[in-house]
Amino acid sequence: MILYIVTEPLDKYREMDCHKVKHTLEHCAGELCLVTHYSQVTRALLNELRPLALCHSGGATEHQEYDILLREEYRWAIVESGIPQIGFCGGHQLIAEMHGSEVAAMGQLGPDEPDPCPDYHPGWRKEWGVYPVRVVERDPIFEGLGDVLHMREAHRCEVKALPAGFRLLASTDACRIQAMVQDDRPVYGVQFHPEGANDDYPDGRRLLENFFSIARGAGR
Repeated sequence: MILYIVTEPLDKYREMDCHKVKHTLEHCAGELCLVTHYSQVTRALLNELRPLALCHSGGATEHQEYDILLREEYRWAIVESGIPQIGFCGGHQLIAEMHGSEVAAMGQLGPDEPDPCPDYHPGWRKEWGVYPVRVVERDPIFEGLGDVLHMREAHRCEVKALPAGFRLLASTDACRIQAMVQDDRPVYGVQFHPEGANDDYPDGRRLLENFFSIARGAGR
């Protein structure tokens, strides 16, 4: 079993339809996927379920605006549990924050810079759409993939510096920390959305398959 943990506030979680992501993760993992909310994550739950991996969702709400960074049981799950895990977009940023790094906006647009999504935080730099992501350090999560990945992006904030004990794996021109991994554990963060892969841009599926293979090899 794998856990897909929604990192949005509870009211948004109740309105979400996670069926498509759940199906994608189950297909890539070859395991059942349980969808849960971060407020439901406890040591007792993880010890009972013993999941293969944790997958932390993205989200449009900045983490400082609600209680997610104050949830000590969830912090334990990310920092100390030893369970293989991967964070997508906001989930990637959350892993960085839980390990002491700053997350902030990419910056304001200059007068001649186009806005790829004017309806979302107009006037701010963002990556929105499918972008080429450069691999800067090879890792088993890129097995079978080239040095340039095509991944869906939807964000205006970024991790400003690598957390202590993490290595940089991939970058774009606009956002340096696109993928990272902890030195001694299979804990990955990706600024892009591999769970949003499709037939035209399938790289995310292969990356997820690789991650679950790594998680299976790590054992518990």
